Amino acid sequence: MASEVWEDEGEPYHFQWAHVESEEAWIFELSEGRRAPASWSGTPHENAVMPGTMMVAVVAHDPDVEKPPYVRFDPEQTVPFELMKRFVGRVAEILDSACETRTPG
Repeated sequence: MASEVWEDEGEPYHFQWAHVESEEAWIFELSEGRRAPASWSGTPHENAVMPGTMMVAVVAHDPDVEKPPYVRFDPEQTVPFELMKRFVGRVAEILDSACETRTPG
């Protein structure tokens, strides 16, 4: 699973994605970021940001699978608008790139 750590107004967020062959789909998730615990101080992972509570998830099936994509939101979470725009942009970018590499040419 690939991931990126983003910040919005000083708060960390975790974006992760993977292609799941058995499902023939891409899975994307945006979650709160959890900073490494104080006990990790002095270790190589002291600045790590780990995924926390899921805020939004997208499942996008491969183009040859006849299933529509869908989005799920955690009703307890609020997603800042600028962060949601960034999430949607990255999802589109990754899917466009994946389609380009799969297109015979």
